[in-house]
Amino acid sequence: RDDNPGSMSNFWQRTITGLFFVVAIVIGLWWHPLAYMSIFALVVLLGMYEFVRMLQGLDVKIRLFWAFLIGLFFYLGSFLFFYAQIQARWLVVIVPLVGGVFLSELYFKNKNSLLNIATTLITPLYVALPFAFLHHLAFYDGEYSYHLLLGFFLMIWANDSGAYVIGSLVGRHKLFPGVSPAKSWEGAVGGFVFTIVAGVFSYYVFGVLKLIDWIIISSLVAVLGTYGDLIESMLKRSVNIKDSGSVLPGHGGVLDRFDGVFFSAPAVSCYLLFC
Repeated sequence: RDDNPGSMSNFWQRTITGLFFVVAIVIGLWWHPLAYMSIFALVVLLGMYEFVRMLQGLDVKIRLFWAFLIGLFFYLGSFLFFYAQIQARWLVVIVPLVGGVFLSELYFKNKNSLLNIATTLITPLYVALPFAFLHHLAFYDGEYSYHLLLGFFLMIWANDSGAYVIGSLVGRHKLFPGVSPAKSWEGAVGGFVFTIVAGVFSYYVFGVLKLIDWIIISSLVAVLGTYGDLIESMLKRSVNIKDSGSVLPGHGGVLDRFDGVFFSAPAVSCYLLFC
């Protein structure tokens, strides 16, 4: 997500795509927990696929079977823990799955075994694990409720939109020119303010938490969402690509659209555990 729109045609393309995207997410969250789970399972799969494609230019061989299996286990295992209340001991299945990545590499006889293992493991850790933390928000009170989740995504979208609009209008001072030249401090501040407003709005519409909790959460989303965006830009720059994919016209790929979730979702979940 760049602060500079580039052209009016791109702006309208982003707007139309964004509207369809938001409507699909909102309907999925509201409709049923299995609809919510299915939508983001698709996001996780597409995101891991994009991440693997990003790394194609490197001299590594990501073991797709293990990467996707571990990613789905992170996501579906944590969902079943909350939704079906499976016993936590079943989550230790992750141990042999991770061990399998190391053991299987013995049989491939590849000179870059260390890089193969590292990239195979970083794919589900970077893409799938953050979405597993969303289940804690969905089942915060013990039963599924879309309120906290929808408030979270309203803040994610507010941060993106605020940075985009304010950065496009008045952005002058570069935020991280070596990583993402189009992003500005003005855009980051605009995103922060929009996110706080979305947090206060969520308090009055959804309740669930105290006002101070919504404000703290919105601050976490604004700061860590921006860092998530910058880190993804850093990763794309390291492999010389502009967008992670093209599945969302005007927005790039799934990773481009959800980069604000990668660090903010775990942080919000951890805050809710201790608040």
